[in-house]
Amino acid sequence: MPTLLTKNELKIELEDFRHLLSDFDYSSIKKITFLNLEAFLAYMENVEGNPFKVQYNALQEKLDILQPYLPFVSSQRANEFLEALGKAQGDEAEIKHVKQDFTKILRDDFIKFSRTVTSNAQWEHTMNVCEEIRLRKEEMLLALQ
Repeated sequence: MPTLLTKNELKIELEDFRHLLSDFDYSSIKKITFLNLEAFLAYMENVEGNPFKVQYNALQEKLDILQPYLPFVSSQRANEFLEALGKAQGDEAEIKHVKQDFTKILRDDFIKFSRTVTSNAQWEHTMNVCEEIRLRKEEMLLALQ
């Protein structure tokens, strides 16, 4: 049976994620300008020996823990996911591929969204949404017992 984080553990993991993201050190690159966050993420994922690798890996490790509790950042993204699943028509390999694609999209969207949060009230709301997802998962697991 999968193990869920407690409410307090989720809060700690989200705060750690927020600090990792806000404390990201860009000073080691002097002559590169990224047009947007997508370009920066692509650079971190694909350029060997980039100076952000340790920070990026720490961020990804935190997202590995938070993944089950991350919301879609828009209803449009949720609809895209549901449409892609519907087109998979029960083919297990294709469903797995859709889930893998949207896992990356969900994680990148959450990073982008988190960078736009400017107040503690907005972050608290984000944490509450993640907690709601955690509660639903907990209820489902309890119902299965």
